Amino acid sequence: MSSRLRVFISSTMNDLGDARRAVAARLRSLNLEPVNAEDMHPDGSSSWDTIRAGIDSSHLFILLSGDSYGWIPATGPGGGEKRSVTHMEALYANSRGLPILPFFKQLRYGSPNNTDDAIARDAFRREVGDWEAGRFRQEFEWIDELERKVGDALLDLFHRSILRDMAQRRVTGIRSSVRTTALTFGKIPIPPGFIGCDPVLFAGAGVSVSAGLPTANVMIELFGGRLSLGVDGERILARHRFADVATALERRLGRAELERTVVEAFNMAQGVVPTAGHLAAVSSFRHIVTTNYDDLFERACLARGVPYTVRSSNGEIRGGGDQVTIFQVDGSVVSPSTLVITEEDAARARLDGAYWNGIAETIGDRPVIVVGHSLRDENARRVLVERGSGPGLYVSIAQDPMDDILRERFDLAECVGTADDFLRSFESANRQAQGSRPSS
Repeated sequence: MSSRLRVFISSTMNDLGDARRAVAARLRSLNLEPVNAEDMHPDGSSSWDTIRAGIDSSHLFILLSGDSYGWIPATGPGGGEKRSVTHMEALYANSRGLPILPFFKQLRYGSPNNTDDAIARDAFRREVGDWEAGRFRQEFEWIDELERKVGDALLDLFHRSILRDMAQRRVTGIRSSVRTTALTFGKIPIPPGFIGCDPVLFAGAGVSVSAGLPTANVMIELFGGRLSLGVDGERILARHRFADVATALERRLGRAELERTVVEAFNMAQGVVPTAGHLAAVSSFRHIVTTNYDDLFERACLARGVPYTVRSSNGEIRGGGDQVTIFQVDGSVVSPSTLVITEEDAARARLDGAYWNGIAETIGDRPVIVVGHSLRDENARRVLVERGSGPGLYVSIAQDPMDDILRERFDLAECVGTADDFLRSFESANRQAQGSRPSS
């Protein structure tokens, strides 16, 4: 199971199928995992268990109510209670203490309100309005409006910590402190010149995205929400880079508020834990350079019992271990004063000659493996400029002509696969190589 925050989408299928798909797409754009239950069988016998399990494993419940009350099962679970499946889902979610966000479609003028279906629908809506979830209720007319309101509601709730506080009640039963590692994964062939050669791992956001942490696009949306850009916000944000939007927020609300926004975004409700890739990395690499704000490599070291040291560009050092060194180029949410968020921050970080000399000395002629990184910003590219004569490898999830340009520019070989699959494959190959060496 993914460690991303899971959101169960409940609605009638006949009239809101397109709305469900739009909401699911919006959730994925926020790096949240939509949970869509399949239609129940006519007798409701096997599907209700699936639906209930889906709700139990979710952190949040989105309820969409349209023109119809929905299908009422005559037999099986809920049979004879005269409640629709959607109503049953909402009742179960409410009984489990799941945070509920209701979105009611505006009824057409003159639509019938005296049929059995309409009476049941309106009673259901009134019932939901009386729950704690009623304070989050919103209405929509068009699908694009629904998609926008769902995104705005989630971003706003995260910022105000309401969703985090509500969902935190459910974290204990859903997530453990360290993610369980699946036994199987997609094995990726590791090119020669990297196994057993003490390579340096250069890790980007792609390593942490599968843990459920916010992407750069989500962060830009959070910044935009704080800036209150209005109806033109989406168009304005699309024209500007992450660092520029961050600078605008800093100028309007101050540095402390900018740092708080970043820290809150990473303080996710689901209790993010290191992925299998993080755990494999700290067991395979002695030197890790990362531009990620999170502390998942650090926590992976703690989980694996690996002594480590974290170094930030402002001179801050954490850990004090000697087995793994983590250069956190853009700082960490653990220590907000180290965060490199704006272009001005990045320029100051580049002036820290001792820090960059330390990275250059660490890399030396060692091989460098780039995983989950787009190499867009200047500080990230500087890491590769510091390379010596060692080979380089660029791992990406798919073949991309833009990646070809980057690989040619920095003389990197190509490897296709997910971050988790590659890092676990590397760990496996590394262990095999160590096991095959003759004892001294």
